Amino acid sequence: MKHRYRRAVLAASVVAAVAGGLLTVAPGAAVAAGSGVPSDFNGDGTADLAVGAPGTRVGGAVFGKGSDGIKGAGSVVAYYGGADGVTPARHTYVDQDTANGPGSSEAYDLFGAQTAAGDFDADGFADLAVSAPREDVPGDVDNGEVQILWGSPQGLGKGTVLADPAPTRHDHFGAGLAAGDFDGDGTTDLVIGSSSATLDVFTGGIAKDGTPGKVGSRALPLRGAVDAGILGLTAGDVNKDGRTDLIVDGLSDKADAAGVHHNTNYYLPGSPSGPSAVGSKRLSGGESAAIGDIDGDGFDDIAIGAFWGKTTADGPIGGRVVVNYGSAKGVSERMQTLTQESGNIPGDSEDWDKFGGAVALGDIDGDGKADLAVGAQQENFRGAEAMYYNKGSVTLLYGSAGGVDTENRVQYFHQATPGVPGSWAAGQQWGANLLMNDLNGDHRADVTVGSLWDDNGDGSVTVLPSDGQKASVEVPGVVRLRGKEADMDPVGYPQFGASLGNSRPLKDIEYAEGY
Repeated sequence: MKHRYRRAVLAASVVAAVAGGLLTVAPGAAVAAGSGVPSDFNGDGTADLAVGAPGTRVGGAVFGKGSDGIKGAGSVVAYYGGADGVTPARHTYVDQDTANGPGSSEAYDLFGAQTAAGDFDADGFADLAVSAPREDVPGDVDNGEVQILWGSPQGLGKGTVLADPAPTRHDHFGAGLAAGDFDGDGTTDLVIGSSSATLDVFTGGIAKDGTPGKVGSRALPLRGAVDAGILGLTAGDVNKDGRTDLIVDGLSDKADAAGVHHNTNYYLPGSPSGPSAVGSKRLSGGESAAIGDIDGDGFDDIAIGAFWGKTTADGPIGGRVVVNYGSAKGVSERMQTLTQESGNIPGDSEDWDKFGGAVALGDIDGDGKADLAVGAQQENFRGAEAMYYNKGSVTLLYGSAGGVDTENRVQYFHQATPGVPGSWAAGQQWGANLLMNDLNGDHRADVTVGSLWDDNGDGSVTVLPSDGQKASVEVPGVVRLRGKEADMDPVGYPQFGASLGNSRPLKDIEYAEGY
């Protein structure tokens, strides 16, 4: 990795970038103030979508002609929602060398590995926190860096570097990101994970110059190491006290008799000082998580996916999802375990299907109950002439007063589903990442599906829109987003879709330093 330490914040606007041909922004009249809608970067009242591509090559000539470029530098593309959802045309492309991105691109910084949306400066426009977890800083290789790209009537604008409070304590600053009002003061806070077992907490909002209201930390009973530390962060209000709570994924600090540090999650309730150890609870292991009110009782519930889970002690390693239901006291004792053997869930549990490798929650049908999307990124399919391995699938299960309903309205999608774009090619890993939010303003969640290796190995994102009439997700109107249509260099392994505004383990972001 190169060791360049220029970190000047560039003040050029998105408009200047458009004039230079770097960016495309959403058309339409600008509004005077932001909407306050979560992830609405341009303030038009509709949620937007940020897609990270941390393996992007920057500065090279497309298709290998000319410069080799900077490999693994990374990028982010913001797509702007509207009545027609998101489209490839309405977007802003950002890397560390574009006019509205701070700093400079360096090899394998992995800019865009993690993102989190929130209105950090309280101007009504959602902003985007973006990490480059392998960024070098003076005196520390691979320390990592987090930047805030500010929302505006034109969409995402100039960026600011957020100072690392302890740059020599860890590597991979930004390995996990989550936004929410953790202290309940009405401003959006940001929590950041790294290779250490200490969570950095920025509360009281963040000013445009990158100055946070307060900076704190929380030590956790996790293993701190380059390949461990805080692996994932998920935010939501489980106990309904008006403060955002946090789920932290990592490896236990205590090894078993064989010396293995097992994956575990901790629930940390919000408090006046941010995520707190008081009232915390250890939960089951799993590298994907989502929070939402599945049973409609007013308390958010927690879905944790463990792709290594089994149906029985000696069963196949097909994967499972464990739902922990919320209460006024936080996480209750009520639990529900889902596998591909549960109810009418399609498919069978087979070794390394990775059912639960990705999970997401959102209200598809508008009934006030969160519905569950589960990815099985290595699901295999038999075609007419061959077996297609690691193709991937997504299962949709609806919320009910009794919890996740595995019997009724079960929906199942993959790239061989009529109307879903893609091919029969193996290894696409469709469903490796998931997000549910309302991209078309119909007050129902749309399902966004990331594929690590679709589109000739570049990665892709598929948006399955909700249907207000049928109260379900439908294939008509599906949108396929590809980075090469949004100014991203497709050479190498961009991993477009590796981040969708949710926090995923850094090791899940596959890249190759030799391409």
